[in-house]
Amino acid sequence: MSLFLEIVGGIFAIVLLAVWIVTIVDIFQSKFGAGKTAAWLLIVILLPFVGAIFYWVMRKPPADEAQRQYDNERALRESAHRRPVDSGYYGP
Repeated sequence: MSLFLEIVGGIFAIVLLAVWIVTIVDIFQSKFGAGKTAAWLLIVILLPFVGAIFYWVMRKPPADEAQRQYDNERALRESAHRRPVDSGYYGP
């Protein structure tokens, strides 16, 4: 049982480290001011997992990111309409 707990703890630590690093990189890449960036970094560094979750919940996507995602989804829908129908499919 001890080996199992060590493996689960190791996996949890790796996931926590990955989330923490991605959060810090995203904070630096965001267009926040110096004070807001410093505040978020302080929160995420002092409270690694809780701070990272709080950051991702409170983070608003930039307008260009939301527009790009909308355009991508629209292009996928349009390409699906142009795709030929498979004549071998007899579904609903």
